[in-house]
Amino acid sequence: MTAWNIFRILGDCSHLLSKCILIFAIHRNRSAEGVSMITQAFYAIVFCTRYTDFFSETSTWNYFFKLFYILSSFYIIAIMRWLFPRTREREISWKLGAVVLMGSLFISPFVMLIFEKRWGFFTWMYDFSLILESVCVLPQLLLLRQTNVPTVIDSFYLLTLGSYRGLYILNWIWRELDVNDRKPNAVSVIFGIIQTALYVDFFWVYYTRQRVKLRAGGIVDSDDIRRGWLLNRIFGHKRFQAAETDDEESAPALGGSGGNGNGQQRRSRWGSRGISISADDGVHEHEQRNRGSGDDDDDFNDAGVDPDARMKDPDELARALDDDDDDDEGLPEPTSSHSEPSRNANGVTNGSEWRET
Repeated sequence: MTAWNIFRILGDCSHLLSKCILIFAIHRNRSAEGVSMITQAFYAIVFCTRYTDFFSETSTWNYFFKLFYILSSFYIIAIMRWLFPRTREREISWKLGAVVLMGSLFISPFVMLIFEKRWGFFTWMYDFSLILESVCVLPQLLLLRQTNVPTVIDSFYLLTLGSYRGLYILNWIWRELDVNDRKPNAVSVIFGIIQTALYVDFFWVYYTRQRVKLRAGGIVDSDDIRRGWLLNRIFGHKRFQAAETDDEESAPALGGSGGNGNGQQRRSRWGSRGISISADDGVHEHEQRNRGSGDDDDDFNDAGVDPDARMKDPDELARALDDDDDDDEGLPEPTSSHSEPSRNANGVTNGSEWRET
């Protein structure tokens, strides 16, 4: 008997709905801000390696969903690459993606040998797709952590994507209890639980975040991963924190390295609960208060420095240079005095400086 029940049908529909919501959000906003290209590429790899029996599929339901998942994944990649602007992911995200991909490839043969009764290339690809799908959301979560502007990722997309695996867990329980139904695959159950745990943990972080509304009507939010039990253990490593603060994209355009003078890293403007101190009025006053205690030290350190060298605004420096040129043009031309020796056209003096007065 085929594995058909209400939870499996709802799970497939929830998965399809999550794809539709993401595509609709990208087109509605005309932007792919906050969507991870790495994660979407992993989804395309997952579906291509899992549905190796696509051309031999006999069920109309399965054929439709397999075709939709493959085409929608490549369609999202295409519009992110050539049509709509997207967030450029940092080097640490690509390194994490490489670890996820290579780790899944390395683990999958051993998983096949331990849990599968039949060994072969297609069984290996199927297990690899299950392992990769369970962790391919990590680059997406890391990108959302690094992005502090409104994104097209919303709670509806996360809820439907997480519900897909949650409903599949109920589907596996149903199949295990039904003596007449086919038993669930052990690899699917193990890594499906891992994937569901990641989604549930992040959805809690996303749901409990605090958002700041700007006067123009925009919304700025930030997700605090530290409130997640599982994600905090994954992204709480010092390597991720150092990579975020050292990244050249987050460094100031002018004014040096962006440190605080003690060799410490430039801290984010986001508070511990995701509230931005620069989301509304009072930004400059706040910065001036922070620099107030260090004015004496700055004056002492800059005492012997040319004022033009301390200017951080290029326009201010240009105005200062123009003022210097105007002052030079206003000076009178130097004239020869009676005491200055006269010179001929060749620049040789007439010897008057040696004569007695």
